[in-house]
Amino acid sequence: MLLTIHGELNKYYLQTLCMLFYPGAKFADDETDTAQSATFVRRDTTDGVEVICTFENHGETASASRFIAAGATHGLDANSHTDPMEKAAKIAAGIAALEAGKELFGTVPSWGILTGIRPAKMASELLCAHAPDGTRLHSPADTRNILTDEYFVNPRKAALAVDIAKNEQKIARLARQGRMPTCSIYISVPFCPTRCAYCSFVSYTSRRLLALIPDYLERLCRDLAATLRYIKARGFRLMTVYIGGGTPTTLDERGLERLLRTLFEMVDVGRLHEFTLEGGRPDTITAGKLETARRFGVTRMSINPQTMNNDILQSIGRRHTVEDFYRAYTLAKNAGIKVINTDLIAGLPGDDFAGFSRSVDRILALDPENITVHTFCVKKSAEILKIDTEIYNRSADETVKGIDYSQVRLKNAGYMPYYIYRQKNTVGNLENVGFAKKGTESLYNVLMMEELHTIFAVGAGAVTKLVRIDDGGKKHIERVFEPKYPYEYLAADEEASRREKEAQMDAFFGFET
Repeated sequence: MLLTIHGELNKYYLQTLCMLFYPGAKFADDETDTAQSATFVRRDTTDGVEVICTFENHGETASASRFIAAGATHGLDANSHTDPMEKAAKIAAGIAALEAGKELFGTVPSWGILTGIRPAKMASELLCAHAPDGTRLHSPADTRNILTDEYFVNPRKAALAVDIAKNEQKIARLARQGRMPTCSIYISVPFCPTRCAYCSFVSYTSRRLLALIPDYLERLCRDLAATLRYIKARGFRLMTVYIGGGTPTTLDERGLERLLRTLFEMVDVGRLHEFTLEGGRPDTITAGKLETARRFGVTRMSINPQTMNNDILQSIGRRHTVEDFYRAYTLAKNAGIKVINTDLIAGLPGDDFAGFSRSVDRILALDPENITVHTFCVKKSAEILKIDTEIYNRSADETVKGIDYSQVRLKNAGYMPYYIYRQKNTVGNLENVGFAKKGTESLYNVLMMEELHTIFAVGAGAVTKLVRIDDGGKKHIERVFEPKYPYEYLAADEEASRREKEAQMDAFFGFET
């Protein structure tokens, strides 16, 4: 679609606003097809900003404008040094887009003008805001009201964001305990037995690429050992370990033991707060792998059915069945894995409210420690777009009902929401939420998503996220990227790559080398 901007406005934010009403939209400066378009106009006055938004959709148009006084905003970028006029412009653009979109399309997004990946961030900033005398500015009730009244968030979503923000703050305090800076480590195993139709992760399934696993594993273990030495030498305290992918349990039992032993020999795993191994594909899980995981200190696993409907599993490219999931889940319980997470996805093609609610009920009957409820999301590189070109135009009504049902059922069953993120192009612009029984929350997920401390990462496609708080309380973040593909990772000069990465990290933290 064509996006036209007059005045100083954040182009990326405007694109995310457009995608609330034009799901799957692609933007180009030289767009020739103007059947769908958006125009934003900024007008500054001495005391604030007006933004006019016009949406067009196949000949129909709608416009709206909103004026926001400078300094009249709550929460948005509260911890940054953003100019008050820029904050006002951002909110004015959001509200104008919301009103124009409602007129043209007849819908109001559940999260209002909050478009980012972290919808609980705003709630957290409001809850943490203090006056100069130390008085807390906003109670939880105040925060919910600000989200609904000023940012047009649905009241249920506002309450959810506040609940999650409060739970995240408890984990943030845990990360700050002690004199040593804390950190986590992410280990990438980007291989899967098959590729899901909706997936866009850098994961590899062909026989030729799976043949890279032995060499990949040897390089990965060397990089892991080097990273662990760095963590120890620089005085970090390792809190959590997360082995993800892909599907790490794609490794055979010998390969999994090789990886886990590298960590076990260099880390007192008994002192970790959490040690997660993803086993997302039940068909890759064996009793031997689970015994190896338990023996080397794994405390948490994800075993993910996605849906409890075999026909839908087959249609989305999952090779396992519901029966495979039950088998894997039982094996993990019997092996003594302390915390098991199960994932469900609302809004999968072919599913409806009745089917999804049955999946929720069947998972609850197992009483797992964690349940994560995702909303179906389609990435631009997903295979499913080659099959179903109208997938972005699906109605969200059944999915909205399913998400609401899951959140009520899980809360009533004693699970608390502790973790949330959103993605582009989800059905209904909805969210992904992690629920947990008290004391079983995934610390890594919160630490990573809320950027509470440094996440060191190893393996193809992995991204190290360096986090530092300066003396003035400002947070600094820098990312260090590993080669995206396994063959690139293997081809890179090992020693040179390691030296370059460590030099970049030392410079960020101010360590002398």
